[in-house]
Amino acid sequence: MTAFEHAGLKIGSHFQPVYSLAHRRSIGVEALLRAEQGQTALSPAEAFYTAVSPEQRHQLDLAVCRAHIQRYLQLQSDHPRWLFLNIDAASLSRPDRAMALVNHIRQAGLEPHQVVLEVLEHVLEVDEALIEGVNILKNNGFMIAIDDFGVGHSNLERVCQLEPSLVKFDRQLLRNAIVQPRSRALLSRLVRLMHEIGALVVVEGIETERDVLVAMDSGCDLIQGFFIAKPAEAPDADELITPRLDERWDELMAHALLKRKLTRRQIELARQCFVQSAISLMQSTPFDLAAKPMLSLPDVIRCFLLDSEGRQIGRNLNSRQSSTSADPRYAPLSDTTGAVWSRRSYFQHAVDQPGVLYMSEPYLSMTDPRSCVTMSMAIEIDECMHVLCADLLVPQHDTL
Repeated sequence: MTAFEHAGLKIGSHFQPVYSLAHRRSIGVEALLRAEQGQTALSPAEAFYTAVSPEQRHQLDLAVCRAHIQRYLQLQSDHPRWLFLNIDAASLSRPDRAMALVNHIRQAGLEPHQVVLEVLEHVLEVDEALIEGVNILKNNGFMIAIDDFGVGHSNLERVCQLEPSLVKFDRQLLRNAIVQPRSRALLSRLVRLMHEIGALVVVEGIETERDVLVAMDSGCDLIQGFFIAKPAEAPDADELITPRLDERWDELMAHALLKRKLTRRQIELARQCFVQSAISLMQSTPFDLAAKPMLSLPDVIRCFLLDSEGRQIGRNLNSRQSSTSADPRYAPLSDTTGAVWSRRSYFQHAVDQPGVLYMSEPYLSMTDPRSCVTMSMAIEIDECMHVLCADLLVPQHDTL
């Protein structure tokens, strides 16, 4: 490939595919700097350490972008795809530098809509100048990606202020999700949160088959890592990548189907017992007797009864297994007599549709430190509306 030099550095380029799980093909490549000083190879960070002032870093940024683009234009592709370029914060810190970057990329041969500019989340100091620089790039048609989200002291407010098109999750989020069930649930929730703010999610650091399965299970949009393809001057084509991922996709779908079948059986049994308890209550059966069918199920934590204003009537009726496993640290929260749950979705949906069984999304119980879902139904007891509720334990993520 063409040789490029800047301020005593030889600038090389490797490219790594960014793969879309839905499209089953690469939708872009990230350009990665390969630099040498004399005969010594330098990491990208080391290369930028040779540039002392912000202006020197900005000039190096422009030279690296030009080298990457000219080499990228030599790669072949059957589909439109993005070039992901890592941008130093110095190029965003002043409007004139941001505009110079815009012009430099155009002059090198790419239009802004073909480029995703990556900025490291943890080195950004969000101020008016940075936001102005980012807005200049956006207004000229570039997409912005926040890179390495989840490393160090990540800041959701900072991400919201910058309104990126994509957020790239740091590989440590994936590593944690592999070994910790709660972290796996957090990964999925973070993906949903980024979707809510309007950003696609790239999970980086895909190195093993298990990584692929956990990333797929998270609901992310794009994946990147050595298992997909290693960085190279000419990266692997989709004809090599897609068959490997299709095997993992089939495995995940088979696993999800089995999980859904088991969950459907459990939910259907819980629904039958819940309706049985509701009918007994409407027939004036005492609450402790009416709740027995529900409390006999292994996944049921507790049953409780609310009045028409959402105020709890009496204490929780806990299942036997829940009572024996109660955590004494949460004793101050255990007595919920008179508690008001009117803001909870399970109460609001129940009173909006009396007689219809509702199941909430998973949430963290205030009574003990476990995730649960709540089944609820508005019923009439002695001609007054009540809401019957039952908390079911959310199963931990099993190993994929």
